[in-house]
Amino acid sequence: MIAPLLISAAFALEPPGRPKAPEPVAGECSRNYGITKAKAIPEYLAVDLTSAKCSAVAVPLSQYADLLATEAWAENLSARYKIDTAEIARERDWYKDRLYLELQPEPWLERPATQRWLGRIETIVIVGIITAGLGATYHYTSGAGK
Repeated sequence: MIAPLLISAAFALEPPGRPKAPEPVAGECSRNYGITKAKAIPEYLAVDLTSAKCSAVAVPLSQYADLLATEAWAENLSARYKIDTAEIARERDWYKDRLYLELQPEPWLERPATQRWLGRIETIVIVGIITAGLGATYHYTSGAGK
C-alpha cells in the first residue's frame, strides 16, 4: 500500500483510487448483527443451532476497528497529498513565471550598455555647451568681438 503511494508521489500522480464496493452476494445478511461471547446466537441469524438464515463473516472487533482506522488514515493521507501537490504545483508555476520574466530581453533604455553610452553622450554635450559658453564669454569680454 505504501509503495504505490511513494511511486505516485515521485511521478506527481494522483494516489490510487479507493476500490469499488463489491456487489452483494446472494443470501447475505441484510445488515450488521452483533454476536456476543457466551450468549446464544440471535434468532435473526440462525434458524436453529445447526443452520444460519443468512451468510456473513464474523470479524473480530479489534480487526474491524483497525480496518476503520486504516480507512480514515487513507482518506486523510489522500487529502494531505492533494494539498501538498497543489502547493508544489503553485511553487513550480511561480518559478516558471520568474524564469520567463528573467529570460525576456530588457527594454533598450534599461540596458547597462545603453545607459553607459547615453551617459557618455550627455557628458560630451554638457562639456560642449560649457566650452561654447566659456568661449563666447571670453570672445565678447576680451573685445575680440568688436
